[in-house]
Amino acid sequence: MQRLRVAFVGCGLISQSHLKAYLAHENWAQIVAAYDPARERADAIASECGATVVDSFEAILADEKIDAVELMTPHHLHLEQTRQALAANKHVLLQKPLGRTLEECDEIVKLGQSSDRVLYYGELSHTTQKARTARQAYRQGRIGRMVALQGTYAHWQGGDYLHTGWRYDPSVSGGGALLDGGIHTLATMITVAGPVHSVSAMTTRFRPELGGEDTSVLSITFANGALGTLLSSHASHLWPPGPSVRIIGEDGILSMGGTETLGLYRDDLPEQREVLIEEWLDPFESMIGAYLDCVVDGQELASSAELGRHEFAVVMAAYRSAEEGRTILISEM
Repeated sequence: MQRLRVAFVGCGLISQSHLKAYLAHENWAQIVAAYDPARERADAIASECGATVVDSFEAILADEKIDAVELMTPHHLHLEQTRQALAANKHVLLQKPLGRTLEECDEIVKLGQSSDRVLYYGELSHTTQKARTARQAYRQGRIGRMVALQGTYAHWQGGDYLHTGWRYDPSVSGGGALLDGGIHTLATMITVAGPVHSVSAMTTRFRPELGGEDTSVLSITFANGALGTLLSSHASHLWPPGPSVRIIGEDGILSMGGTETLGLYRDDLPEQREVLIEEWLDPFESMIGAYLDCVVDGQELASSAELGRHEFAVVMAAYRSAEEGRTILISEM
């Protein structure tokens, strides 16, 4: 079987996680090219996988031996790079978020719909083992009717990321901490509960060096009637216990993240608890595996541009709610 030949476009910090994931699926795909304006970053990727370092994005597009591109670039480049890659007959994995504005997201969705290539939205929370297992447990009726969800994403955005100044310029990134980090936990909640109907939010900034908001609290109504809250912050120095989500039903509670992987709590269980997942699977390996299932085996998209657009719309609705002081329907966005 011919392995999928992949080019990395953008070789910053996140590319190391993608590299590790592709190496775990080396029977299905190989990284054959790497490009970054800072050549030393592309050199670092190439040294670990034997890829060829190229001098331009255009060179990747022109190479007919490259089947797919992995776009891990600043957000203001997403639309045009996606357009060019699909036009060049390449499959595309586009790192989240989809774009900077709803108009950009809508254009990217149209590009994917009009192409026979795979356009995969690179949000790893859609395909994590914990999110999929929690969704399965909910659909099997193990917590009964869903009542509410609680999500938390809080850590200190800094260190090496402070050197990527575009992250702190909303005109380039599209938003603040909610779009950069909190959207991952939002995606987990949506993976389990389904789409959002409306949102109200408060936002603030404790750290003046960050360009957008660094802390937000969302009150969410899901289309299935469940209520939810999400706290997103880049103003806490501690990463542990990490992002967490609880899904509360009439008959049970699913709890993931924090100090446990995934647990089910019910009155009729021994000690009222069952561990559904004992060990983490690398979320990037799961995402790349799902992407390759689409490209190589023709399976249904596990993470579509349409889903990415919906999650972006929820974030933009939260920003509008905080600005206007009212609840925003996602249908308005």
